[in-house]
Amino acid sequence: MTNKIHVIAHTHWDYEWYFTSSESFIQLCYHVDEVIKALEEGVLDYYMLDGQMSIVEDYLEVNTDKKERLMALIKKGKLKVGPWYTQSDQMIIRGESLVRNLQIGMELGDSLGGADRLGYVPDAFGQSIDMPKIFAQMGIDKAVFWRGLSSDKANQRELFWESEDGSRVLAYNLKDGYFVGVQLIESNNSESLMKQIKKGTTSSHIALPVGGDQRYVDFNLKERIADYNKALSSDRLIESNYDDLFEGINSERKDLPKVQGELLNAEVSKIHRSIYSSRYDHKYINDKVERRLIYQLEPLMAIATQIGIPYKKELVDKIWKLTLKNHAHDSAGACNSDKTNQAILQRLIDADQLSYSMVDYLTRKISESRKEIKDNQITVFNTLPMRREQVLRLKVSLSQSDFVIYHNGKELPYEIISMEKHSNEPIRKKANTSPKSYYFEIEIALKLELVPLGYEVLDVIEGNKGDTPQIVENKHKNYIENEYYKIDYVNGEINVYDKVSDTFYENLFMIEDTGDDGDNYDYSPPLEDKTIMLGFSNSFIECSQGTFACCLKLSGTFIVPLSQEERIQMKNTCEIPYECYITLKTGERSIGIQLELENNALDHRMRLLINGNVNTQQSISDTPFGTISRPITDPNLQSWQEKAWKEEPTGIYPMLNFVNIHDGQRSVTVFSKGVKEYEIIGKDDMKIALTLFRAVGYLGKPDLLRRPGVASGNQFKYIQTPDSQLQKKLKYKFSLMLGKSFFESEAFRHYQEYAISVPYYQQQSLNQFTTTLKYFVMQPLSNAVPNHLSLLDTTKVKKVVFSSFKKSWDGKGFIIRFFNPTCKKIEDGGEVISHHGSIRWSFTNMAETINENDVYQENTIQLGKFKPKEIKTIYVQFA
Repeated sequence: MTNKIHVIAHTHWDYEWYFTSSESFIQLCYHVDEVIKALEEGVLDYYMLDGQMSIVEDYLEVNTDKKERLMALIKKGKLKVGPWYTQSDQMIIRGESLVRNLQIGMELGDSLGGADRLGYVPDAFGQSIDMPKIFAQMGIDKAVFWRGLSSDKANQRELFWESEDGSRVLAYNLKDGYFVGVQLIESNNSESLMKQIKKGTTSSHIALPVGGDQRYVDFNLKERIADYNKALSSDRLIESNYDDLFEGINSERKDLPKVQGELLNAEVSKIHRSIYSSRYDHKYINDKVERRLIYQLEPLMAIATQIGIPYKKELVDKIWKLTLKNHAHDSAGACNSDKTNQAILQRLIDADQLSYSMVDYLTRKISESRKEIKDNQITVFNTLPMRREQVLRLKVSLSQSDFVIYHNGKELPYEIISMEKHSNEPIRKKANTSPKSYYFEIEIALKLELVPLGYEVLDVIEGNKGDTPQIVENKHKNYIENEYYKIDYVNGEINVYDKVSDTFYENLFMIEDTGDDGDNYDYSPPLEDKTIMLGFSNSFIECSQGTFACCLKLSGTFIVPLSQEERIQMKNTCEIPYECYITLKTGERSIGIQLELENNALDHRMRLLINGNVNTQQSISDTPFGTISRPITDPNLQSWQEKAWKEEPTGIYPMLNFVNIHDGQRSVTVFSKGVKEYEIIGKDDMKIALTLFRAVGYLGKPDLLRRPGVASGNQFKYIQTPDSQLQKKLKYKFSLMLGKSFFESEAFRHYQEYAISVPYYQQQSLNQFTTTLKYFVMQPLSNAVPNHLSLLDTTKVKKVVFSSFKKSWDGKGFIIRFFNPTCKKIEDGGEVISHHGSIRWSFTNMAETINENDVYQENTIQLGKFKPKEIKTIYVQFA
């Protein structure tokens, strides 16, 4: 039988790398011109623009005269574009971000003639466990990928890649990379190339991708195909595309292996398992922007549309596009030159400012448009769809220091954390020491139960102290406690007593410092190194005790080697100042940890070690739409060099928001805002090691202990990245839960309540700088806006996880999404979403394709049964 070799012309267009997107853009403009010319003149039959629409959008921005010609080629199927907006990383990017990436990419591609429905992932550093169900729900039933698949999962190139819910895509693994076909152009050794690309195939239809990074159009492709066909006897090369390749594979109907799980092994290509800690400063701000977009801005815009504020899809898309450009695999990994990382950081800052300003604008617009608005009222917003009773910290500006707060007519207890008196007179060179006009800026703590997915009002009445206000006191002691925990500082150690489980955790956490001989891609231990365990023995201690919260503050200086040379010499001369805040809140079963430090050392790694004293062989971490159980020790760890893997299958893994270890006696879960990397260390007394940061100075280096061979990034030149030494102040925020058992849905719910802040707005004119644009007046809505609002209530939904609530893609309704985070089937247990009135709803998919034959009209939504790891999306219209 003659094999059909499908020659697929393409380019892999890294959005940015050691070059900036601006620098690459110039080449892009001329490259796409050449692609259009080659396709129109028949020099090529097909061409693939790397499966991402961002580069098409960039091209059309300055080449508007080429739009019709480009569209004509897309409509004819000659030019393949989409479905992604950018070629996203999958390991440290949230699930909803992956969905928006595909939604925006497919919408843009369809508007130009049709986005390709192919899950094309040529170069991402690993494939997420959740990608098959994401692809399937977006109407994509085939995928092509390169990195991550090892022979212990499948030897075959053609396979069904499945999720636990039964979703699957027909996948083709590019074992030799997306660039293997360049040999067709540059070499005459046809037999060798055929042998290489046929290894591991069972179908007579075989892919030969001809392209490379920012590679030009091969105008002699037809000639080279003809030359090879003359030299070959049992194989025939045809100019083709992936649609035709999969049609051929499907036509043979052979049994194919089934693969489940994440693909994160470096047998055939590097995977960079420690890239998740490169440029922590980027990871931190990206995590913040994603949280705000998904859990605050999109729900808030949905709420706003219900009271008459127009929905601005293009504005939301603008912020998403800014964010998604930072999710391209190199961009998210931060394995770039300094100038590129500077551009990425600026985009992240722009997205942060835009999303923050939109939240500010909408909360103010809604607050100032309420029909019964009064001075000093505080409108508090809950952008999550479940009731939340939480201790909140609010800042109010008042003309008097005495005041009472009422909620629904009842006096609300609060306590004062801090109070500052500010002049309200115009500034002068010579300060007025006794101004006549002033106000108090007061930070308070209070406990409040918030209505789901809506807002409510607090009344602040000045001039009366009431019965409840108290001032948080600073006390000279070395412990804090609430009804769940007692935390002691003893001889430089943090000891915790869990009152509920009657368990003592000695020396709960500390800092580990080691050398790092790696690069922007990977951590690598130096040949000569020493591990330094940094406790808090020289800390200055402050305790604050209040009714609603208490805090233990530790401040001091860590002393570490300045450089690799000092490590070898066993010298420690570098000071790293730090402040650590450990917080307990009344009624909340979690420990808050906030760490601030200023890194002044070079070429080192710092990790936070959580001493759980757990005996287990696995860890559990969250993924885009679920959780994953990973072995503490990779089964290939002892044999990777013998098998000639590209890098060590280290125990370092990615996380999105949390990681857990537990046995029958203890459970320890750590939640983070921005830290994306962990490792479980120890033998019988396991510790969670969270990588705070890695300070390194090169884009890529060769011959690392954990990654032998040529340098990643650029094989021929050392590219220095001094910015990646992170000589700056760094902030970290964690929440820690201790207990005896672990439940996935509870972990997700705790994370959302912990990490998603509560927006609020005070109606006052004393302080014009509570938000950036507060100084300027705002026009209230002309229609009457209710004083209280709650759209949907998912409080009774306990077993599955809320994922998002937003306006639907068509703008006519709303989308709410849930997923089962476990590998277990969930029977119908009364998981109900309620609404105060009648709603029209139906189940849909991530592509939001509405099934008009299965629509319900009632005041509740019955979620029903969930398959293991299943995602359910609901389309909702309010009456």
